[in-house]
Amino acid sequence: MKLTALRPNNPVAVMAAYGALRLLPGARLRWDGPCPELEWKGDVIDQLAGRLQERLTAPEVNLIDDARAIDGAAAYRQLGDHMPSEWLIAYAAETSTGLNRKGLRLLGGPHQFIANARRIMESLLKKDVRRKLQEGLLGPWRYEDKGLQAWGWDAAARIDAAAVPMNVSSADKFGVLGAYWLAWESLPFWPMVNGYTVGMAKHYWVYPTCAEWLGAGGLRALILGAAGLHDREAQALGVTRWRSEKIVSGKMGAVLGWALPVPARTPSGRGNTGRFARVESHAGSID
Repeated sequence: MKLTALRPNNPVAVMAAYGALRLLPGARLRWDGPCPELEWKGDVIDQLAGRLQERLTAPEVNLIDDARAIDGAAAYRQLGDHMPSEWLIAYAAETSTGLNRKGLRLLGGPHQFIANARRIMESLLKKDVRRKLQEGLLGPWRYEDKGLQAWGWDAAARIDAAAVPMNVSSADKFGVLGAYWLAWESLPFWPMVNGYTVGMAKHYWVYPTCAEWLGAGGLRALILGAAGLHDREAQALGVTRWRSEKIVSGKMGAVLGWALPVPARTPSGRGNTGRFARVESHAGSID
């Protein structure tokens, strides 16, 4: 199934593809050409639509509204008794200097990272869920869903300050409900390692795509280890690393811009690449 709405240069689109993969047991995904291809034995749209209500009641979207509500290391560990660890370490991480609650939360101010996910799921349930998921995965993206905030991950949703007669933070936001929900579901693929979200730097975020078939386990390993791949290995596996700049959005924090492929590194620029996981290829696939 070609996911024709999704392109690798928009962070939220890549996350939507990976979220769909995570929600479909045994599925595989590859980035073949300009859009990804998803392989799963069943009706993808029906299966995803059927999981929405269950996901809305999950502890990781109901125990807290925002990672900033975690009051120190003791509260963090206590939360770990009630929430899947793969979600908790995407929200926050213990470091030598305390708790880092940043993760993929780019927006500040009154924005509540986790509560926003609940609002998106609740809004989606009030719509024709199948149609919205078809729009999110197959397109075209109409941006007809009003009042949405995509956590700053949707490069196409950024409002040009010169194009509106008001502060952009006050302008109406429009988005793509189906794609945004699936993007949220990719969060467990982006854990905080050594206190920081994988691929995240001060001014940009780097994420990988792969032209070979990947299962969920293979994708997790690739995300953790992509920075450690030498260029020859990356080329053999069909791996492309994409770099999305963080664009400061006033007092509200930052949003992600359109991504570009990361250029090949020179030998002197490789150094210690911080390899976290080994990625192995078997018969043309990573699983």
